[in-house]
Amino acid sequence: MVNGKPKVEFVDNPNPLRAKVKVKVGANPSAMIAQAEESVSKLGDEFETIFNENVAALVVAMAEIGQGGMVRERALIQMRRLLHDLRGQAGTFGYPLVSHVGDSACKFIDLSEDFGTTETDVLRMHIDALKAINQSKIKGDGGPIGKELMSGLRKVILKYNDGTAPD
Repeated sequence: MVNGKPKVEFVDNPNPLRAKVKVKVGANPSAMIAQAEESVSKLGDEFETIFNENVAALVVAMAEIGQGGMVRERALIQMRRLLHDLRGQAGTFGYPLVSHVGDSACKFIDLSEDFGTTETDVLRMHIDALKAINQSKIKGDGGPIGKELMSGLRKVILKYNDGTAPD
């Protein structure tokens, strides 16, 4: 302190990103963006395979949750990881509805202190939604079906939060 006032200190914040990013002199940003979009497009076909595999793994994990105990705990951890990966990748590859369902399920798992019958039912509804999206090959936001699906999941969560069992 100087004269009863706190000492002011200025700190230059280094830019660590500058050291990691190489800038090509004379590079065309439009061409670089087009190249990145082409790469994402090629990976989009791979995402459908990933989505299929993850839905199958989620169905297995859902069955294991019903067993209780440590099997349930491991299944919830596995399910949370799969849902997290799906919600992160899906939007990039043209499946924002999958991202929304995955996000809702992740938040539900994160905020649930106990996993009884009601919690299992709510989670099962999310997995059933992902199965339906996968089987119907719904891309984008799903249009009216996607809105209805998300509205239904929101209603289930609201009922759960009110303390009533989902329908």
